[in-house]
Amino acid sequence: MPALVDLPLRGLALLAKLAFEPIVTGPALGLLLYTPEQAGWQNALEATFLAPITDLRNLIRVLGFLATVGVIRKTNAALNAWATNNWQIRAGQGWNWPSEIAVVTGGCSGIGKAIAEALVSHGIRVAVLDVQDAPKTFANNKLLTYYRCDISDPNAIAETADQVRSELGHPSILVNNAGITGSHTILKTPDAFLQRIFDVNLLSHWRLVRQFVPEMVAKNKGHIVTVASVNSYLTNSANADYVATKTGALSFHEGLTSELKIWYRASGVKTTIAHPSWESIRKSGQDPKILDGMLRPEEVAEVIVRQVVRRRGAQLFIPGAAAPISWLKGWPNWAQELVRDWFGKTSAVSGGSMVAH
Repeated sequence: MPALVDLPLRGLALLAKLAFEPIVTGPALGLLLYTPEQAGWQNALEATFLAPITDLRNLIRVLGFLATVGVIRKTNAALNAWATNNWQIRAGQGWNWPSEIAVVTGGCSGIGKAIAEALVSHGIRVAVLDVQDAPKTFANNKLLTYYRCDISDPNAIAETADQVRSELGHPSILVNNAGITGSHTILKTPDAFLQRIFDVNLLSHWRLVRQFVPEMVAKNKGHIVTVASVNSYLTNSANADYVATKTGALSFHEGLTSELKIWYRASGVKTTIAHPSWESIRKSGQDPKILDGMLRPEEVAEVIVRQVVRRRGAQLFIPGAAAPISWLKGWPNWAQELVRDWFGKTSAVSGGSMVAH
């Protein structure tokens, strides 16, 4: 039944996508412009749902507007793809998936597990770093290797990195995914938790990059994926520690991208940052209605791994409709505060049914 309910929404989404698609609106506009009016267009349109705008001139204006906006959107997307790939048009060279090795942190559950399994589906060997026990399904997959590693501990990271290099080889893909969250106001955040959330969500990115990226730079081939969050752009109450780490992850990604390009001239090392919206965690006995409309880990992983396989860097908003949230920081202060006040009052979800990754 939910799938049937989604059909009209999907239809509207497809219609909106086509409306701003120059390949669709351009030919339609040209047909109207260069086909004589007496050819019967007016009468044909009057028999359709377009009756309110059957005046040919109005329809031409509408199509002209949609085609123009579509061209601007396509141009902007092309420039974004160009800029996020060190101003290169071609995809990265020298990749051979069966010989590549990926490191995924927090890969035993949630988005991390889904990413690891999606990478394996392309024949990529994956080293999963986690403090949780490995899922039983990992034992049946020769391409998945589990390493128990507390990434909040710099020594544990160094030891595990040595073990990965010794047993598997030098990784060419690093996915900094692991993250923890809580629900504390600033005044009530325990010191121990504050230290751990910054170690896991942010400082581990530095430590893992320092372990694995030098080899990528030397070979001028690699891909570093930073899993941030829509909260990189939107702060809510009782979550400042988490949001600070995700905002920091965005700055880390931007700084790493710049350094690889300017300091190390490693144009073949790509960087991607993903900003997922809220992820659903299904628990036994939980009302499924609570999770309607929320992202599943597999949906997030599909977008991220597709970008890796394309051998191109990007800034990903998941779902894509969440991209306008990045505009928030450019709004006037009064508008930003209204959004944060509203979001801070409405973002709490009981029962731990979601994680803002």
